[in-house]
Amino acid sequence: MRWITQYLPGEVARELFAARDAGAGGQQQTVILARALGHACFREWGRRAHGPHIVFSDVEFADFSIG
Repeated sequence: MRWITQYLPGEVARELFAARDAGAGGQQQTVILARALGHACFREWGRRAHGPHIVFSDVEFADFSIG
C-alpha cells in the first residue's frame, strides 16, 4: 500500500463532488483524481513532463480535508 499526501486545488474537489452528485461511479471519480494527481505530482501543473499517462488503480481509501 502506498500513501499519497498531495495538495490539490479546489477545482478538483468541485469536479469530484459534481461528478458524485451527477451519479458518477467510483471508477469515474478515480479517473478525475488520477488526472489531478498526475498533473500535481508529475507535470507540476503544466511546467514539466507532458507525456506520461497516469493510471490510478486499486484505490482502497481516499481522505480529503479543506485546509
